[in-house]
Amino acid sequence: MALTESRAAAVTAHLLTSYRRTWLDSVFNSFLLPLCLLLGIGWSVGRHIGPHPSLGAPYFSFVGVGLLAASVVQIGAAESAWAVFGGFEWSRIYHAVRLTPARPIDILAGHLTAVVARATLGGLGFLLVIEAFGVGQRWTALLAVPLFPLFAAAIAAPVMAFSATIRNAGMFDLLFRLGIVPMAMFSGVYFPLDSLPAVPRAAALAVPLTHAVDVSRTLLLGTGTAGGTLVHLLYLAGWATAGLALARRAFIRRLAD
Repeated sequence: MALTESRAAAVTAHLLTSYRRTWLDSVFNSFLLPLCLLLGIGWSVGRHIGPHPSLGAPYFSFVGVGLLAASVVQIGAAESAWAVFGGFEWSRIYHAVRLTPARPIDILAGHLTAVVARATLGGLGFLLVIEAFGVGQRWTALLAVPLFPLFAAAIAAPVMAFSATIRNAGMFDLLFRLGIVPMAMFSGVYFPLDSLPAVPRAAALAVPLTHAVDVSRTLLLGTGTAGGTLVHLLYLAGWATAGLALARRAFIRRLAD
């Protein structure tokens, strides 16, 4: 067990060391873009939206916490796409690592850990920003930080499975245009899900971001219940577990080529 952990840790260390040289490339998508959305929608639009029972908080706070969860999930998705595909097809770094004692599961675990770490750091940075704006309850907000890895893993693991399966990077256009972007728009980040018709609302409840948003609002705004939060966390854990199983199978098959 210790040997397996050390192999995965070596992969994680390599990826995080590489990230030290390229982190500026991801600052816009992981930090500046959510901040622009917070100000452009939460503040400007929020000035014209009065208190409403379905929000449970001022609109600026409602959107701010939604964007917090969305930023963690979207970082997890983005970092699990092209980088993983490139490890198989472009740089073929996975094949090089495979020549060491590291197994496919070690490569998967190490890369997933690196992705989760980056998403968690991005979420922590954005949490500090919205707290500076007075969004949420400061002490309960700290409880959200240990959950960021689960938020990220719930989307990162399935996307890594997808990335390890495809042979053409153009497939990511379909994934993001038909999956990730609509998920970000219709998961209750900008408006309550109750305002959606029944079928779109059911579709929104099926994706992990909706549940990450609800958990975040429960902890920061106090708008949910303990029982509901537990259901959301179990659902996110189910996405992460299923995605990891699929990714494990895909990595083993791909690295056996």
